[in-house]
Amino acid sequence: MEIGSKEELRVLLEHAGYDVPDDELDGMLRVYQVTQERLKVLHAADLDDEEVAGAFSPKMTGA
Repeated sequence: MEIGSKEELRVLLEHAGYDVPDDELDGMLRVYQVTQERLKVLHAADLDDEEVAGAFSPKMTGA
């Protein structure tokens, strides 16, 4: 399964107990893909011994 794929998103939502119609899933897919890309960058960051504090901002920024 390709990272950020529609099937992956569907499985994750079903695991959480959600049954999302295809038209709504299509609308959620781009947000999911952007979030996955950002998580990869964060995971790859070499922070040494620094602590990390996260924040959630659902606003999309043209990525």
